Amino acid sequence: MKRIIKSILFGGIFSGLMLSFTSGNNPSRVITERNTNFTFKNDSHYIINADTFHFLSIEDDSNAVDFLSSPNVVFWMRDILLSADSFLVVNQTTRQVIDVVHKDAIQKIDRSQNLTTLGSLYAMKHSVPSNHKIKFVRGRKEFFNYSVVGPKLKIANSVFESVGVNPMVSQLLLLIESPSNHKGVSQSGAAGHFQIMPSVARKYGLRISKGVDDRLIFSKSAYAAARLVKEYCVPQAKRICIKNNIEFNTDALWFNLLVLHIYNAGAGTVATAVKHNENGIDGNDLIKRLWHTNVGAFQNSSQNYSQVCLASYLGYKEFLKSNIGK
Repeated sequence: MKRIIKSILFGGIFSGLMLSFTSGNNPSRVITERNTNFTFKNDSHYIINADTFHFLSIEDDSNAVDFLSSPNVVFWMRDILLSADSFLVVNQTTRQVIDVVHKDAIQKIDRSQNLTTLGSLYAMKHSVPSNHKIKFVRGRKEFFNYSVVGPKLKIANSVFESVGVNPMVSQLLLLIESPSNHKGVSQSGAAGHFQIMPSVARKYGLRISKGVDDRLIFSKSAYAAARLVKEYCVPQAKRICIKNNIEFNTDALWFNLLVLHIYNAGAGTVATAVKHNENGIDGNDLIKRLWHTNVGAFQNSSQNYSQVCLASYLGYKEFLKSNIGK
């Protein structure tokens, strides 16, 4: 079996399964060429299939391009653009995408469903260092259903602004928390497009009882999320910065990414992760360091949160580019 697998890999059969945005290609190039006159403006809207889709650009921030072009964010964007019937073959350490392979091909090649051998052969073919690990990451395109969440952005942004919160936080939360199924309930009990916990919902006046869950009413869920960000996440982000001698501007992209980490993991967990890094560092460097920090409860999902927020922003942008005018 190992000899057969090695023959297939080195014979190049996988090359026919490669998608247009595998390693070495620009994932947005084809879409961009179809829309050469298409430009994004801050706080703009577009009509797609009679629905109005809103978009807030973050490129006005001087550090946005650096964040958006980082290997971590580019990797997650590729995952978001990939259907669940395929896998990214990726160097987990560098986030380099080596290949894209359909699940049926994996099942035919590695019938035991143990991908260790297959990963080792990929590592051998691509000269991956022995201390790096090959991972097979399933596509998440179906989860990030922008056709569902896009028309809701304007409502959410208005609610957040009315509460005094940067609407960019609203957009990034909507594009990651539950963009396709707002009725889904997480293992921890969070529900709604903003994945509000029951205790938070009740604190801000939402009803949760048998047959009634206000978290599933979009405007009410948005209001509770906005209050949580305003009264808990932002003040805690300020406190963490002050305690660690980090200069901050509440309008800066990095500061709002820190706010999002607190929304996801809680202030105590994030404070521990920040303390683990150098005191007084630049805020932009802090966020990038958090992407590689493992301490306490701040582990893989916490690391990835702001990366996936940014990647989903790029995915939504590509969705608009490819669907405008339909």
